[in-house]
Amino acid sequence: MVLSDSMRRVIEELGSHIRTNAEAWGADALARLFQLCPQTKMYFKKFDGFKASDSCVKMHGYVVMTAVADATRNLDNLSNHLKPLAKEHGEVIHVEPPNFFVFSKCITVTLAIHLPAFTPATHNALDKFLELLSYELSSMYR
Repeated sequence: MVLSDSMRRVIEELGSHIRTNAEAWGADALARLFQLCPQTKMYFKKFDGFKASDSCVKMHGYVVMTAVADATRNLDNLSNHLKPLAKEHGEVIHVEPPNFFVFSKCITVTLAIHLPAFTPATHNALDKFLELLSYELSSMYR
């Protein structure tokens, strides 16, 4: 999948918003994932709770969203940039690939709620970017 120049600009701009709000938005997206797909809690056995206000959810949400923001700065080399995360999630944690795609939808909903200018063009660019991200993070399963 190829991202147009206009999509790249939107994604790069989203990256700065995501980085600024990584903890809160990450916690929100994770809490949505846990509510939507309770089976994903099995990957987080050490968590003390699964709500957006729980410290473990906030901490991991920050880590995830910071990684998403970092990926927006590496659009030309996404595969190599995400290789260590793909290896960890595929070979160590054994996250099933469909979970990345479901979590992408949770991220989309979170950003749509929190960004005042979440236009159709923003939605389209974000969907394509998160699809690429999910594909790359699933790469160790192929």
